[in-house]
Amino acid sequence: MSISIYYLDDEEALCDIFVELFETSSVRVTTFVDADLAIEACQLTPPDLIFIDFRLSNTTGDEVASILAESIPKILVTGDFSFKLKSDFVKVTSKPFDLDEIEELIARYL
Repeated sequence: MSISIYYLDDEEALCDIFVELFETSSVRVTTFVDADLAIEACQLTPPDLIFIDFRLSNTTGDEVASILAESIPKILVTGDFSFKLKSDFVKVTSKPFDLDEIEELIARYL
């Protein structure tokens, strides 16, 4: 079985790192540096799981999550923990990536 994961972060280097760390033969990772493109992709082809950075260029990960279908499991990725969330996330994880934590999250959806 394989799953589709989207990763949204306005830092392209972090998108590349996420792919390198977590894409496997059973985990397909698609990255986005533009929130609007990620939202559009989620509406056209919903992923099994989406990781969303909190601080994006023109919005927040919380705002993006509020637009996405409730059926898409969302994980917030952030180095900032001084905020109040409006959206439901299955998990809030930290930057830099905690490899074991993210691998465990992905494994739950395989």
